[in-house]
Parts: sequence; structure tokens; C-alpha cells
Amino acid sequence: MFIQIDEQPKKSFALFNLGFRPFFLLAALSAIVLMGIWVLSYSNVIKLTSYYGFIDWHSHEMLFGYAAAVIAGFLLTAIKNWTNVDTISKTPLAILAGIWLLARILPFAPVPGVAIALVDVSFFFFLTLAVAHPILKAKQSNNFIMIAIIGLFLVGDILVQSQHLGLMATGVAKGNLVALYSVLLIIQVLTGRVMPFFTRVVVPGTQVVERPLLEKVLLITLALLALADVLALNGVIISLLSGVLLVAHLMRVSPWFSKPVLNTPILWVLYAGYLWFLIGFALKVMVGFDWVANNLAIHAWTVGVIGITTYGMMARVSLGHTGREMLPSKFAVIGFYLLSLATVIRVILPLFSMAHYVLWIEISAVLWSVAFIFFAIVYTPVLTQPRVDGRDG
Repeated sequence: MFIQIDEQPKKSFALFNLGFRPFFLLAALSAIVLMGIWVLSYSNVIKLTSYYGFIDWHSHEMLFGYAAAVIAGFLLTAIKNWTNVDTISKTPLAILAGIWLLARILPFAPVPGVAIALVDVSFFFFLTLAVAHPILKAKQSNNFIMIAIIGLFLVGDILVQSQHLGLMATGVAKGNLVALYSVLLIIQVLTGRVMPFFTRVVVPGTQVVERPLLEKVLLITLALLALADVLALNGVIISLLSGVLLVAHLMRVSPWFSKPVLNTPILWVLYAGYLWFLIGFALKVMVGFDWVANNLAIHAWTVGVIGITTYGMMARVSLGHTGREMLPSKFAVIGFYLLSLATVIRVILPLFSMAHYVLWIEISAVLWSVAFIFFAIVYTPVLTQPRVDGRDG
């Protein structure tokens, strides 16, 4: 008698099964390492020697490194669900992740600047192709904006690299702003799509009302603010556009939020990130009148919106797409609190005590790094091992 076993044993290593796995893990590890290196250099514990220089390296790696990795992981996962078309996996995914990793290492290596620039830019070129293929194949015009946003990242990185290669004088500042607003734009679009529905699952009766006109106002106004900022237009224009965004976002998020949200960490963390959207726009209004430093508005968005929102989304997506229950571990929840505290210290405390500005930066950076250490501890096995329900992905 012969016993035939049809089902092949599942492989124990699943890191390259789907886009969120390698890129969320790389994002978390880079959040620890890159921020750790930067704060040690900022505190004069070590000397940082990089192709980008000290300040430019920090901004570049947080935007074109960390944030880009999270966005790559999310889109290469979500687009498969949106289009029912497979996104890259296995070897192509490993190669794309390898290009991203190489771009983080090369700035410290004794290689020509043009080689560093080509590797860094090539990541966004290939990511654009990987994002565009399934969307174009499925002819989903509502998701063309995702292709455009990754294309903007590519343009921003070209601007940055152009200055470092001596081809233009102000490419870094403009390129960083293009990347920052690209991240804000994609978070704005995605929160509009998912947050009300995530909330309704937990809080029955949550109002999920389609308001296409409001969404168009948000999209167009944020694009105009980005353009005004990149072109360094009059501060009053920037204040006006920021004020419109503040009011529009309040109108958007108000129907979704209710007190029961605060009882669910995997949900309130997204609202915590959204709160910094509002604070960032409020600060940007004041920046236009020279009432506060622009740096504080920028960090309300980078540490608060980008840091907290991406942390919360990575925690949720990693659980959901590996067949696990939507219950983050205690370490992950502690990470939610640590990132929230890091943002308060980095953005709010300087408003009251600029004399301790360096200390606020150092404490915030340490809290950020510890939060992501907790993420890495919890989610490394989740991201590298197969789904618990036996499905592919």
C-alpha cells in the first residue's frame, strides 16, 4: 500500500513571500540603526562621515530610507488585494530589497558618488515599475495616484542626488520636501480609505460617509501646499493653505472618532498619528507668520504622522497578513506610547524651553529607537515565518 501525500511541507522561511515582509523588517531595523547612529553623532559620541554629510544624511535616510521602505512594503501588499494581480515576490522582491539595503550602506563606502546616486535612484525606478504593473494591468484608474506618488519619490531623489553630484545648488532642500509631501499625500489618501472602516469594525455605528468633494479638496490643497513650500512662496500663502487643510482634516476625521476608539491600541495609534497631522498643519499656519520654527512643523509630520502612523500600520498589516488576530503584543503597545511621547518631546517641549533643545532631540531619538527595538523583537518572527493559517503570502 502506498500513501500519497499531496501537500508539500511549508517552508519555514517566508521573508520574501510578499512585499510587506522584507520591507517592514528593513524599515524597523533601519529605524533603530539609522536613528542610533545619528543621535550618537549628534551628541558627539562618534563622528559621522557620509556621502550626504551629517544633517542631509539624517533627513535623506528617514525619508528615502525608512519611510520609503514602509511605503514599498505596504503598496506591494495592498496592490495585490486591490487588483487581484500578483506583485513581485521571491527573487525579484529579494533583489529590490537588496537594492534598498545597498543604498543605505554605500554612502559610507569609498565609492564614487555617482555609484551611490545610481543605486539610490534605481530603487525608486524599479519600485515605480513594480507598483505600476499590476495597477495598469487591472486598469484601476483610482490607484494611478499611487504610481504618481512613487514617481514623485523618484523625482525627489534625483533632485537630492543632483546637488550632491554638483549638478544643481538647491536640490537637497527641494528633493526632501518633494519626498516629505509625497509621504504625507499617501498617508492622507490611505487613512481616508482604511481608518473609517477599521473603526467601524471595532465601534459599530461609526459614520462612514463618502465625501468625494472633501477628499478632492484635501488632495488639491495638499498638492498646492507642497508646491508653495518647494517654491518657497510667500508665507501667507503657506499659512492659508495649511489653515484650509487643518479645517478640512478636522471635518474629515470628526465623524470617525469616538471614545471607544481609545480602548483599542491597534486603532487609537492611527488616530494618534492623525492628531499630529492636525498639529503639523496648525504649526505650519504659524510658520507662515514666523511665529514658530519650520523645523517643529516638519517634525510634527515626520516623527508624529509618519513615525506613529507607519508603526501602527506595520503592526496591523503584519498581523492581518500572516493570519493572526488583531491583538498587538504588550511590547508593540509600549512602542505606540514611546513614539507618542517621543513626538511630544521633539515638537512640543521646544515651544516652552528652547534652552534644552539638544536634550529634547536626544531623548526623542532614544525613545524612537527603543520603540522600534520592541517592534523588531515582536515582529521579526512574524515577518520571517509562514502564515499561521497555512495560506500563501
